[in-house]
Amino acid sequence: MGRLDRYLAKEILLPFAAALLFLVQVLLATQILARADLLFGAGASAADVGAVVLALLPHFLGYVMPVSFLLGAILGVGRLAEDREIMAIGAAGLSPVRLVRVPLAIGLVLASLGVWLSVFVEPAGLREAQLRFNEIIKKNVSAKVQAGTFFEEIPQYTVYAEQVGQEGWRNVLISDRSDPGAPMLALARRGRLVPVGAGEEMKLVLEGGQLHREEAQAEEYVRADFTRAELTLGLGTTISDKNVLAGSTKAMSSGELAELAAPGPERTPGQRLAAEEALHRRIATPLAVIAFALMAVPIAAMRRGGRAAGIGATVGGVLAHYLLLRTGEILADVTPAGALGAGR
Repeated sequence: MGRLDRYLAKEILLPFAAALLFLVQVLLATQILARADLLFGAGASAADVGAVVLALLPHFLGYVMPVSFLLGAILGVGRLAEDREIMAIGAAGLSPVRLVRVPLAIGLVLASLGVWLSVFVEPAGLREAQLRFNEIIKKNVSAKVQAGTFFEEIPQYTVYAEQVGQEGWRNVLISDRSDPGAPMLALARRGRLVPVGAGEEMKLVLEGGQLHREEAQAEEYVRADFTRAELTLGLGTTISDKNVLAGSTKAMSSGELAELAAPGPERTPGQRLAAEEALHRRIATPLAVIAFALMAVPIAAMRRGGRAAGIGATVGGVLAHYLLLRTGEILADVTPAGALGAGR
């Protein structure tokens, strides 16, 4: 790499790194604030928030990398145009077309990195974030049980505790309506909710109590004493409603998407199309860096208006890229085989 190439690479990479850092921080702050009720709930800790941020970082990097590169390339080459350095390069007998070489080389490297992030790292990070969200929701559910208050956020169950402390609950009442034909009422001296696995289940642990059950059809009333009882509860919509990643194709691995996109009797056309869209999007988004690399030098060399014009050109390029992606998604959704994107 010659001195001119190194000089131009420095001019591009510095604003690119600054833009990348700034945009990632903005996206992270926006997402954290949008999920403040979840991430800053009574049961969440600073370690939980940090783990979620690290898991989401590859997703945001892949999202803002093309934008940051276009801005860095336009500002870097544009500074050369403002200082008449491009004219000096031409006067030295070098074609301005040579300036395309450096942005294109950087764009190819970033596109390769972006494809790797999008295909392998980003889905793994989103799956980890989904599991972390589940754990935080479970912790928040446990922490929301207040003394002397009926807690009804667990589907088909009502929890009442006379006292609530770090070690659990005391003098507990549990109403179980999961079986309408045989509702149950449990009374216990102690109880607590314990997260189970990475799914939507939690374990209800009761100690020293009585179980009352009435079967309406058989006209029987059953009472039983127990020393310790454990019951696995499914939180159901309590998690799916609050976990934005639940059921998303973005958290699926590329192998799972390819399998879902393959024809099969157990998959609808809409499900296959949604999987194909997700696969194509993972490749198209990072490859946009190459197109931006070819756009950057002509825009920066011919522009007028200083840095504001560069930022405006960046916004225009990103908007055009987004509109093209959305147009492709919409065209796929209205295809008869797409069934309006069913299964997404």
